[in-house]
Parts: sequence; structure tokens; C-alpha cells
Amino acid sequence: MLTVENLHAGYGGAKILTGVSLAVAPGEVLVLLGRNGAGKSTTMKALIGLLRPTAGRIRLGNTDIAGWEPHRIARLGLGYVPEERRIFPDLTVAENLEIGRRPAPAGRPPPGFTPWTPTRLFALFPNLAPLRTRPGNRISGGEQQMLAIARTLMGNPSLLLLDEPSEGLAPVIVDQMQAAILALKAEGVTVLLAEQNLAFAARVADRAVILETGRIVWEGTMTELSQDHAARSRHLQV
Repeated sequence: MLTVENLHAGYGGAKILTGVSLAVAPGEVLVLLGRNGAGKSTTMKALIGLLRPTAGRIRLGNTDIAGWEPHRIARLGLGYVPEERRIFPDLTVAENLEIGRRPAPAGRPPPGFTPWTPTRLFALFPNLAPLRTRPGNRISGGEQQMLAIARTLMGNPSLLLLDEPSEGLAPVIVDQMQAAILALKAEGVTVLLAEQNLAFAARVADRAVILETGRIVWEGTMTELSQDHAARSRHLQV
């Protein structure tokens, strides 16, 4: 569903990504792991068009989207939940969801696809249901994270980019986030996840790619990573 080949990107004269290549299969949850500054968020921003790559190809299905504007990429079926969440603080939970409403991109939905609606999303994130009339700046950080994901799903993406969804959340909310991602996977939503929380990633992801200083230094299944103590120690431990 998503193929990245030899991606280079950075900020000004600073090179951050140097030759990143990866692929995400339909229905898969792939996690980008790495320490702070490894290039995870930069990869996400390059994929959604917030950062223009200096080299490389990004293909969503059969379409090369490298260099496209973010709105064109989103309309093609790529959804993005930034690390900063960026909900509309003065709008209610229900209004935030309506802002994100879009029909599914033509030709992208898999067989049996059911469009996302507020009712379905309140079932996915039960914490939000009683808060539908509350402004976004009057809900907790964990609830804001749920709302950011729910708002993106209202666009009916075929692939969802999640940047550090568990960061700063209480353990009980992390458990709820895990359940939500597994439910999305069961719905057939493809997910590319950037995370530092290895335990969380191990519970939701099928495969992992480890970034270090803008390069991929390891890739494999989560089972293989759990058995590779040397890789975890070398690339993930602080």
C-alpha cells in the first residue's frame, strides 16, 4: 500500500533522512522505532507532504506522491495524526469530528469497507461519547489524542500515520489506545506508527523498522525483534 524508496529529507541545510526505504502492506501495522532525533517524525512529515523530500520516491498504491501538497495526499487516502495532536481547541468534540469528515477516496476502500461515522468512533473511543459537546481545550490529554485519531478517521483514510500516540499518556489510556489500534487493524486499516514505547509497539505492530540518525539500521517482525537482544540494546536503549 505504501512504498518508500531512498528517501532523503531535512530542514534547511540539515540533512535528517538519508536513504530511508520501507514498505507497508495492506492491513499491516508497521512501527518506526528509534531514539529521540532518529528521524521518525521527519519521516512522517515527509510522507504527508509537510516536508518536501530532497530525493527519493513515495508511492501510495501506484501513485508517486513525493513532493505533493498535504491536501492532495490526504485526498488520496493518507491520514496523519501529528505528535502535537492539533485539535481545534474552541470547537466541541463533535465539531472536531465534523471538520474531518470526507468520503473515502474513490477506488481505495477494501471490500466490506464501512465509512467512519461519529457513532462508530464513539464506540471505538468510549471516553469521547459523553464529551461530544465539550470544547477540545476542556478534555484531558489522553482524550485529545483519541479525538485527534477519531477526527483523522472521519476522512476514511486507507492508511493511517500515527506519530507517537502513546507519548505522555497515563497507563490506562495507553491500554485503551492499544485496544483502539488493534480494533482498527481488525477493520482492515493499514497503520504506520512512530513510537519510542517498545512495549506498546510490541503489542500492536506486526513488523518494526528501527531508525538511527536518519537511516534504517534494523527491520523485521516483532517476534524477531523480541529475540534480538543485541539490536534492542544497540539501537533502542538509552
